[in-house]
Amino acid sequence: MKLAELLTPQLTFCNVHGASKKRLLEKSSELISGVIEQVNAGQIFEALTAREQLGSTGIGNGIAIPHCRIPRLQNTAGCLIKLQQPVDFDAIDNQPVDLLFFLLVPENTLKGHLEALKLIAENFSNADYCNRLRAASSDADLYAAALGTP
Repeated sequence: MKLAELLTPQLTFCNVHGASKKRLLEKSSELISGVIEQVNAGQIFEALTAREQLGSTGIGNGIAIPHCRIPRLQNTAGCLIKLQQPVDFDAIDNQPVDLLFFLLVPENTLKGHLEALKLIAENFSNADYCNRLRAASSDADLYAAALGTP
């Protein structure tokens, strides 16, 4: 699996404002539902919130990988967001988050879900990769940085 299979330019957002974790999940749900017509913002928000109640998806170093299963979703989809300002996300290292990769998976998908999470986590474990994302100043720059293209 490659990141280009999960992420599109339409689901890459740079300099998003998020006042709190809850508001960020709401805003992200709205952004995602504006692109993926099969789902609505409320459905995404509810699924993301339920997942966060199991434990924060903030993995440390300013990164979070919120993920959830969505009924009626046809294909796994990703959404990359770089925040204007870091937000407290209850991360495991207690540091605020500024880079988020949302992963939405069809309800009955198993193998692809774990494979996608592994790919995303591997990318975010690379400090140079994260620095490129943080240096992006537009949606297009962020998308190019995410895929490693100039």
